Amino acid sequence: MTRNLPPQARWATFNLFLLHGTMLGSWVPHIPLAKERLDVGPAVFGLALLAIAAGAVTAMPLTGAMINRYGSARVVLATGVLFCLAFAGPILSPTLIPFVIMGYLLGAFLGSMDVAMNAHGIAVERALKSPIMSMLHGGFSIGGMVGAFLGAWALKYVGEFIHIALVGAACLVLLLVSVQFLLPSTIDKGLSDTHFGWPTKATIGLGLLCFLALMAEGSVLDWSAIYFTTEYKVDAGTAGLAYAFFSGGMAASRFTGDWLRLKFGAVTMVVASALLTAISIALAVSVSSFLTAVVAFTFAGIGIGNVAPVLFAGGGRLEPEAPGRGIAAVTTLGYAGFLAGPPLIGFAAQLTSLGQAFWLIVIASLVIAVFGSMVRAADTY
Repeated sequence: MTRNLPPQARWATFNLFLLHGTMLGSWVPHIPLAKERLDVGPAVFGLALLAIAAGAVTAMPLTGAMINRYGSARVVLATGVLFCLAFAGPILSPTLIPFVIMGYLLGAFLGSMDVAMNAHGIAVERALKSPIMSMLHGGFSIGGMVGAFLGAWALKYVGEFIHIALVGAACLVLLLVSVQFLLPSTIDKGLSDTHFGWPTKATIGLGLLCFLALMAEGSVLDWSAIYFTTEYKVDAGTAGLAYAFFSGGMAASRFTGDWLRLKFGAVTMVVASALLTAISIALAVSVSSFLTAVVAFTFAGIGIGNVAPVLFAGGGRLEPEAPGRGIAAVTTLGYAGFLAGPPLIGFAAQLTSLGQAFWLIVIASLVIAVFGSMVRAADTY
């Protein structure tokens, strides 16, 4: 890696979040097709999705160690390449066992890249002496919106095989260009003698809140399209638009999130955001209008958008001698929620209905609001 200026690294890191979101958003329209291809019920399909969670959660603590040893810039490059290559695996899996195996690998690589790019974002934020984490996560949301919209179009007009090839190739090129402008690996390499990144007492509280916040995001990612296909009888491409608008709402809030954090503080912003999420999801699953439900999902995205970035920032600041380890600790619990949330929704849907299962997101959001004072660490520099 060359020695680059923080402003260059800021936009390079933004591109990493953009491509990460694009890959996940591109996966959304394929989820109903995967469930149909595997021909299983919601509980079994939710359990299959747990393989992605398992891959991410087992890889994330190891990623904290790799960042401390090699630096976040190098880890981003390695894990990003593997993520782009593994993207097609679950989509092309014809039966349950290959789907689970490829899902595990996909989860491991997407989780590792997520930790590494967040760690680099904290390094850039420190170098700039100004908050940028919400903006970076805004890039992720834009990517999710673009990926879902393009995926909906591609499934109708070019087919799933051409779609996954184009997405994988485009994101790989963006990755290889962006890493050239990151900060040097020495910026967060070897800051601590302790490498492993399991949650500590300092980070476990933020990690649990992050579990709930990303449970909401992950549940919408994996189940919103299925909810709209079953509730409103629309095709897979149209159903994917719900997540596209949800991601658009997250992007809109995240591009104002750094300013809001400076003006009102992390605690006020997180509490208000969590309450808006709870109200919006409750409305979305209570109405009979497709348009109203999509609008409600959009406002849910506006609500939840700034919660995770603030929690990640707090995790990096709670362990200043090893920010990669601190972020890995918070994201280990957080992305356990992001990727284990969908199986929980699946089991709840098996017992009741998918609409009723979404009330778990409402409850999770209310818990975040109650314990919002725990995010004060994000306001320290």
